[in-house]
Amino acid sequence: ADLVVQVLDASNLQRNLYLTVQLLEMKVPVIIALNMMDTLPSKNMILDVAHLAEHLNCTIIPMSANKNQGLVDLKKAINKQSELLKIPNVEICYDDILEKEIISLDKSVEDIAKKNKLSSRWLAVKLLEEDPLALEYSDKSILPAVKSSIQKVEKHTGDPIDVVIADGRYGFIRGLVKDVLTVKTVTRESVTDMIDKVVINKYLGIPIFLTVMMGVFYLTMNVGAPFIDFFDTLFGTIFVDGFKVILNSFNSPDWLITILADGFGGGLQTLSTFIPPIFFIFLALSILEDSGYMSRAAFIMDGFMKTIGLPGKAFIPMLVGFGCTVPAIMATRTLESNRDRILTILMNPFMSCGAKLPVYSLLVTAFFSKTAGLVLFSIYMSGIVLAVLSGFLFKSTILKGDATTFVMELPNYHIPTFNGIMLHTWTKLKSFMIKAGKVIFTIVILVTFINSIGTDGSFGNEDSSESVLTWVGQKTTPIFRPMGIQDDNWPATVGLFTGIFAKEAVIGTMSALYSQNDPNWKDETEVTEDFSFWSGVRDAFVAIPTGFGMIKSEEEEEDSALVGYVQNGFKNDKAAAYAYLLFILIYAPCVASMGAIYRETNLGWTVFAVSYLTLLAWIVATMFYQIATFAVHPATSILWISISVAMFLAFYLTLKVKRPPLATK
Repeated sequence: ADLVVQVLDASNLQRNLYLTVQLLEMKVPVIIALNMMDTLPSKNMILDVAHLAEHLNCTIIPMSANKNQGLVDLKKAINKQSELLKIPNVEICYDDILEKEIISLDKSVEDIAKKNKLSSRWLAVKLLEEDPLALEYSDKSILPAVKSSIQKVEKHTGDPIDVVIADGRYGFIRGLVKDVLTVKTVTRESVTDMIDKVVINKYLGIPIFLTVMMGVFYLTMNVGAPFIDFFDTLFGTIFVDGFKVILNSFNSPDWLITILADGFGGGLQTLSTFIPPIFFIFLALSILEDSGYMSRAAFIMDGFMKTIGLPGKAFIPMLVGFGCTVPAIMATRTLESNRDRILTILMNPFMSCGAKLPVYSLLVTAFFSKTAGLVLFSIYMSGIVLAVLSGFLFKSTILKGDATTFVMELPNYHIPTFNGIMLHTWTKLKSFMIKAGKVIFTIVILVTFINSIGTDGSFGNEDSSESVLTWVGQKTTPIFRPMGIQDDNWPATVGLFTGIFAKEAVIGTMSALYSQNDPNWKDETEVTEDFSFWSGVRDAFVAIPTGFGMIKSEEEEEDSALVGYVQNGFKNDKAAAYAYLLFILIYAPCVASMGAIYRETNLGWTVFAVSYLTLLAWIVATMFYQIATFAVHPATSILWISISVAMFLAFYLTLKVKRPPLATK
């Protein structure tokens, strides 16, 4: 590197300086940005920055980034040092026997180090640590000498070589900190300690944590959700309806209108609806992270998560999944181990995201109105139980291993800054829009095309009985017959296909297709209205107060009709309705979630996750329906239950035999 800028926490100097020591050993130009200087007075610390810079022989810039203090000085120092490229002249003195072996190896690797533009002393130390990169740089002829030196040091000290080297570095750091940092002894308990007595209390910790997370969900669903219709209507007006008007004015063919307006424009519209929940969930998490609470939450849940082979911090992404699966999957990047990340990602879709709630509400209202709360609770709990069972399944097969050691430093509490929170939130939101958006566009365009094209080759058949997607739904309905979906209830099957867009799309599809069977239904496509851009924009802004309940929505009046359609479609079969709910809970996540899984892992794990979830959804829904209706057709139920069990056992044995690599992208 031409120049390394290291950011240090001034209030936690001893731990942060370990990386600094390693950089100094590399003999590379270094600038130290000594951040969080504003926290020192509250901790009764006095730091001699000039003396520290003298000891380390490098430029040190004191900063308080959250207050924009020191940023200008840092930029000036970077520009100046980029021209000078001053190399710090600092050497760490190790144990005598270790020092002797370093000097011996130093001479042996001089030519190799010079060839690769490395410090020969640094290369010697890294070889003794058996660092893979250092071993890659070196010739095999040097390895016997390295092993001999390691054996000598370990025999003399009685400790592993890496411990001896680390002890030498920390010895240097302890002496340095003692010389430059003064800490006044104060008997008064700190604010952080007082808060932690309550927050991580053995009995109060979990209730407080659940209350905080309920607040996160409230912010996401009650504040974020009303903006979904705003983005949906606005982007639909501009990129779908607007595109159609422009393309029609040029007499464009139907297939081009379908691809550009319904496909590309619809992709933008679908993507835009995830902006509010993702923004607010990341906003809430950024506040919790910057305040210092999130690390406490992981600490509280560590014990339970260990039983399924995951560290405590894996609980956070799963909890986020109740708001939206996409940021929940993206939140797994905080886990260090690939195994932990993949296992958490595979368990995440079982958490019922907010998009599934409208589907739950419709079916629960239609079939279980007297026990709505209990049924809804059972669906959420079913997801949690299946997630835990899946965790045990993967832990014993393809993702064997124990949870990574959970060592966490609990930072002091801070008051988050507006700029810091907005920066973190925007960075994560932008990452999703760019990375996952590519997958969303591809699938939206493909499914929209299939939904629009008719069996006769015509276009403009969205959500109608003439579309190819409807034909596919009718042909595939027999697959879902064991879980209670009869052949004439094919709209429910089509809803599962469009639910891949977004789970709430299930309702729109069922409404459009069921209503066509109503003798009083009129084809609204026969009524043509002039497109009004400003009317669409007005409707988008009106959707915000409507979402907050300030204005009554006209859609509320249509709910009772839709409930009737659903009841007729399922023939008032409660067992079939609940089996359908279970399938919605478990099967393949929406395209945005698929994009997030692909972004965080690779294509192989994405296909595996979608396949496993869909297979399990069919097995669980089928077994539930067959058990619930066993008295009606015992022989048929025994057959389908046996088939379901056999399918799961075959899947389990396949996992036991073939273990995929843990590699991600």
